[in-house]
Amino acid sequence: MKCSFRKMVLILFFSVFVVRSALAQDLPFPTKKQLAEAKAGELLLNPDSLKGYKADFGMLIVTESEAKDSKKIELPVVRIHSKSQHPAYPVFYFEGGPGGTNIKLENLPDSLLENHDFVRVGYRGVDGSVSLNNPEFNRILKETPNMLSHEGLKSMGSKITQIAQKLQHEGIDLKEYNIINVVDDMEKARTAFGYDKINLSGGSYGGAVVYTYCIRYPASIHRALFTEAAFPFNMALTKPSSIDEKLNHLNELWKENPENLRRSKDIIETIKNVLKTLPRDWNGVIIDPDKIRIMTFFSLYTQAMTAQCFDAFIAAENGDYNGLAFVNQYWNSLVDWFNWGDMLSKTFCTDTGEIVDFEAELNKKDSIIGSPLALLGWGLRQHTDWPVKPLPENYKKFRYIDNEALLVYGSKESAQSVIEEYMPFFKNGHIVFHENMGHMDVGALQAEASQNMEKMFFLKGIVDISKFQNTEVR
Repeated sequence: MKCSFRKMVLILFFSVFVVRSALAQDLPFPTKKQLAEAKAGELLLNPDSLKGYKADFGMLIVTESEAKDSKKIELPVVRIHSKSQHPAYPVFYFEGGPGGTNIKLENLPDSLLENHDFVRVGYRGVDGSVSLNNPEFNRILKETPNMLSHEGLKSMGSKITQIAQKLQHEGIDLKEYNIINVVDDMEKARTAFGYDKINLSGGSYGGAVVYTYCIRYPASIHRALFTEAAFPFNMALTKPSSIDEKLNHLNELWKENPENLRRSKDIIETIKNVLKTLPRDWNGVIIDPDKIRIMTFFSLYTQAMTAQCFDAFIAAENGDYNGLAFVNQYWNSLVDWFNWGDMLSKTFCTDTGEIVDFEAELNKKDSIIGSPLALLGWGLRQHTDWPVKPLPENYKKFRYIDNEALLVYGSKESAQSVIEEYMPFFKNGHIVFHENMGHMDVGALQAEASQNMEKMFFLKGIVDISKFQNTEVR
């Protein structure tokens, strides 16, 4: 059991939260000497190669704000050239997050590169010359006990306000590290490359970037792919009822297997019972229920992690807390994979003001685990003076999108609200949803089918799900 749950955590880190910048590699980006005289709007490129493809490694020069005396920011840019002599419109890709890099080059999209250039532009606040990270963030998140309680959130909020003041004292205008400026950076890159139109692809937070790009610069966009997309309306604000719905659905599937029932007649009751009876200390490890709740939420991101998380709760119900103690400790490693300043800036700027009391809304006592990640972010919002520039009023509600769009979700349940609330605004859009996939399973569990769908959509505007199993399109 202990080994099984450890494997789960390793999967979590290496397939979900690997956000360290590819700039740590020895890549031929322009040097400080090359950039010394660069002006805002310029894109300096060093041609080279990567994994058998011609590539350009560049730095885009932008300004922190629109003010005349605004300082310059250097953002890394990577373009992988298509092997086609006459490539179609390029694909600009946006990673999830926020709080992570957009320069990831471990796995190149070979199927897309048959017909398209592939471009990644660094996220301001994470990649390039300005980082919003601060080691004090990590220490606070590791050491604050019961961090999702009112007292915990209040304590962290006060300390984070001090971090914000320190970053501003260093000359960083935190208000300018928002999703609008991220999109403007990408548009400047498109212009500097000389592309007439581009395709967009983004997952999770990257989907919010894609959406904002479509409504801000519709004439620049050819087609847009949204994968498990967030939208910039109170980002990451998952309601406890939505998580309960997911867990209750998994419980129904659990009960269909007789072997499962021999281990636990009701996996949700097992989780509830264990959370009520967690020991304070287990073999020298201080168990924090809030860390367990957050990591339980993260386990829902893939089918494999969900199964192994359920294993750990069953073991705990039978008196063996080793698995949960292990994941409790791994929270302290997990926090080091994020740029928390960037996460707060990009999240808080999307606040539309619809919820007055985030703590009350996200920590409902009758919920199974509440909404722990949303509570960590938005609960802090009530207790910190982190400076933000809110979304303009005309960005706070969904707007009509004329561009060809494809939205992909891991389950019918997660797609349902999108179908009802958002799809009417996509004038030329389709939605594909799978069966019982987690947030990070999409594109991974049936990779060949996903690559084929992506390829056909960007190349021909066709929604081809022929290679999938248990998948629907509307």
